[in-house]
Amino acid sequence: MQDTQSFFSFNKPLDWEQGCAANMDMSTKGLSIRSTEKYGVYRIVRLDELEGMESISDASVTPSGKLLLMDDHAGVWVYDDENQHREPLFRQGHPLFSGSAMLASLSDVWVTADPNSERRLGVYAMSNGQTLWAASEWNGLELLPLSLYAGGKLRSVYTLVPITITVGMNGNLEVPAGGQLVVLEWSEAGETIQVYEHESLRLEEAASIEELRGRFSLSAYDETVAVLDSHRKGVTVFFGADRSAMSFTVDQEGSFAGISIDTNHNLYIGSSGADWHEGGNERFILKYRGNGEFVEKVSGFRGRAEKLLHDSRNRMYVFDRFSGQITRLELQARTMTLAETGLPQGVYFSAELDTTETETIWHKIRLDADIPEETQIRISYFASDRKEGLLDGQFVDYTDFLTSEEVSIRDKLRATGHLWSEPIVNPQDALLMKAQGQYLWLKIELLGSGQKSPLIRKLRVYFPRTSLLTYLPAIYQQDEEHSPFLERFLALFGTFFDDMEDRIERISANFDADAVSGPYLEWLGRWLAISDRDSWGEVKLRQLIREAPTLYKLRGTREGLIRMLRIYTGTEPFLLEYFQFKQMQETSELRRLFEQLYGDNPYCFCVMLPPEYVRTDQQRMTIESIIEDGKPAYTDGKLIVLQPWMYADMHTYLGINTYLSEPTLLTLDERSSMPYNTVLIDVDRDKRMDIHTRLELDSELD
Repeated sequence: MQDTQSFFSFNKPLDWEQGCAANMDMSTKGLSIRSTEKYGVYRIVRLDELEGMESISDASVTPSGKLLLMDDHAGVWVYDDENQHREPLFRQGHPLFSGSAMLASLSDVWVTADPNSERRLGVYAMSNGQTLWAASEWNGLELLPLSLYAGGKLRSVYTLVPITITVGMNGNLEVPAGGQLVVLEWSEAGETIQVYEHESLRLEEAASIEELRGRFSLSAYDETVAVLDSHRKGVTVFFGADRSAMSFTVDQEGSFAGISIDTNHNLYIGSSGADWHEGGNERFILKYRGNGEFVEKVSGFRGRAEKLLHDSRNRMYVFDRFSGQITRLELQARTMTLAETGLPQGVYFSAELDTTETETIWHKIRLDADIPEETQIRISYFASDRKEGLLDGQFVDYTDFLTSEEVSIRDKLRATGHLWSEPIVNPQDALLMKAQGQYLWLKIELLGSGQKSPLIRKLRVYFPRTSLLTYLPAIYQQDEEHSPFLERFLALFGTFFDDMEDRIERISANFDADAVSGPYLEWLGRWLAISDRDSWGEVKLRQLIREAPTLYKLRGTREGLIRMLRIYTGTEPFLLEYFQFKQMQETSELRRLFEQLYGDNPYCFCVMLPPEYVRTDQQRMTIESIIEDGKPAYTDGKLIVLQPWMYADMHTYLGINTYLSEPTLLTLDERSSMPYNTVLIDVDRDKRMDIHTRLELDSELD
């Protein structure tokens, strides 16, 4: 109805890449604010609310996410926080370890380490509490574990132990100044398979074993092992089978405890400061790369941590004995913030859109986008007949300035602020007012929330200006005061007509069986009078529609029926007509058999299919419907489903549903059955060694 228009389209990454984006993702889906996964609180387990448990002294987590808890009296429990189900593993009062022991777990075993008990290291079955192995010494030295971890690629147990031990002035065991600590890796069988040693694990001053308890935290994943010394705020990391090591210092304020490694080999270190002198709510979990590079503070959790753990699904657990709770953190999608503003937003500047004609009056923009609640899209523009202009006292190329990586977003926004139009907020179809010139530039701002971002799938910019106002009398066009409003009002109807004309122009695509699916494909199937379209499925229905012209030419013929059945079943059917066995009926011995099998009607034919292609009543009904629709006039068709057994006087076709093989021993298994009419012996010939006995075929000697 309106004059032909042209447009610029942004609908694939190559289109967007012509401009410059800040904090934006340009993907095949469209343009959106960058996002990342960050930890957020999923659930808090308050341990004092669990009935039947004393004060919890230590906690661990299995790879599947179940919590393993130990109370002050050495009672051990397993707790499923999803179903709020708890089950005791060890009752209180046993002599194996004390309530001050350290706890760790694997999928089917759990581990304790206690330098104050006779059994320093013990591994127990999760199912029944049976001791699998235990150790009290290593390499001739008394085993005094200071930290414990279980897990990693090889399902190993890791302990941090001193190898330089002396007796202090008060008679207590201590590690002297310069004393060495090492990490021992134990196999599932209780053997030491690796020793991790580094100079950073030497003590600067003497300390007793009791003083060293709680000072160190240990974690491992794959072939990475990390040790945190909370007293010196130092971290030692071992890599690979060669046990190469590096160390770094936590340069953040505060005191720290607990270290854990995720599946990407990132390190997480918890804050252990008390509320009254550490700023309370400003305590964060710190995230580091494996090489010691600081990444960020985990802003999704603020609080005290005594122990950090990860399960196999990268969920993080924070144990705080002081408050008596375990916090579970899960990775959640978060929109990233723009560095210049600190807000979850993105800014995009386009290159120039060139119509090649001066004084072009730009018409409108059309936007295909998802705009969730609490998010916004703002589009500004400016047009000019010149590509260059004066910005900050310099004559520059607008496109070069806007797309330059060397100019910050803040400078671009400040220098070009006077050029842009008032922003159009969340437009779907909007006129471009006062936009005249050969070139047009766009500024797109995406404003998101903490977890959501708008997504622009497609953007079109139309030119030149066309309007239904031109179809009205001249008096309506000459009224400068009211014609702009009338033009905008009529633009609503212009959009409606544009959409309708666009659908009419693309209507042919709806007739292509390879291009449509779902309801449109079923709609095409109705054109062919196909019954039970749902039972065909989209793949078979497409093939049937493609071959429809040929099939209709062959309708009522043997070849046409076979091709229809081949499309539906995916196999070649066997079609038997009367003339094919007519001569055999001349023999009186065979006449009765053929009449029983195929009938004596010369105008009836049989379609035979293996049973695996006619599994359900719906399939049988569809096949019978195909035979009924495709049979020649004045004939009848009968479906015969071949059965996977052989009768000498029934439907027997060698190589099709009948196979001859050597006899084998009787074996009843999941693929065999014995019907009620099976006879295992010959009457009057049982218990005989005669012609019916064949060794290794139907008989065995024990």
